[in-house]
Amino acid sequence: MNNALTRRWLLTTGAAFAAPAIVRAQSVLPHRTIRILVGYPSSGGSDSLVHVIAGELQSQISRNITIDYKPGDSGMAAGEYLKKATPDGTVLAFMPSATLVGKLTIRGFPFDPLTDILPLTLAGTYPTAFCVSPKIGVATFAEYVEWLKTGEPGRARFGTTTPGSFTQYFGAAIGREIGVPLEAVPYRGARPLVTDLEQGRIPAGTGGITSFLAPHRGGRLKLLMTSAAKRLVAAPNIPTALELGFPKLQQTGWYAFFAPPAMPAALVAAWTTELRAALESREVSDQLLQLGFQVQTSTPTELAARLASDFRSWKEILDSLGLKPVN
Repeated sequence: MNNALTRRWLLTTGAAFAAPAIVRAQSVLPHRTIRILVGYPSSGGSDSLVHVIAGELQSQISRNITIDYKPGDSGMAAGEYLKKATPDGTVLAFMPSATLVGKLTIRGFPFDPLTDILPLTLAGTYPTAFCVSPKIGVATFAEYVEWLKTGEPGRARFGTTTPGSFTQYFGAAIGREIGVPLEAVPYRGARPLVTDLEQGRIPAGTGGITSFLAPHRGGRLKLLMTSAAKRLVAAPNIPTALELGFPKLQQTGWYAFFAPPAMPAALVAAWTTELRAALESREVSDQLLQLGFQVQTSTPTELAARLASDFRSWKEILDSLGLKPVN
């Protein structure tokens, strides 16, 4: 993190968190409806996660909470809206790292994750998953590779829920590992991709595991691997890329809560306290774990540091893939 950014976070959050006691949200947060922005359509992984969290948060702070969908390419519209929102505590955003990396990969990305939005807390981590349509009749990754190599070139396509992110590059990296270049087909979120997989209009797809577990259990698609370091509690029968002999495919994504820039320190402190309490509650943690999501929270300063560190790592990964950051 550069010195200017470090000073900004110390000024914004340091005093609030150093106080002997943080004033509870009931006396600090606005007594109006709270909106949580999500940059994807409803019925996807982001939607499933945020509804669990919002339900607990609403009960906890005694405020009405609505989910405000801002669907668009790579989920970026939520951050663009948040950048311009009034910092009065009524608008937050729930965004994944898969969206934020778009600053490096998408020309004209509408906001700078390092300066235009205010970190509140990390929410948790999740792996990327690779799945196939049930229409192609394969049950394992080895069978998929065989199906791929013995058919026409048109089979080498996969849908991606977040174009220009490591969700997309996961699919491209799979192609490199198996020696068959795979062509990415962009989708605006998980819902249309799951529909096309179910109908057999596209043979494979990549996305966060949280978007695919429910459709997998319902037979709408078939999960073949995840990028996790070990098998998930929620999906013990799905092998990892590491198990299948592809250690380079291991990766972890995350979600976090953000506020508009220039939010007052008292509101930052109150929101961070309440969000962390909701996330760390046993009921919420257990529900999210069943969606393939591991709760992990942070202070705003810790999240800012992680974001800055990840941007450096993302640039290095893009360089290793032969992709030059566009911004």
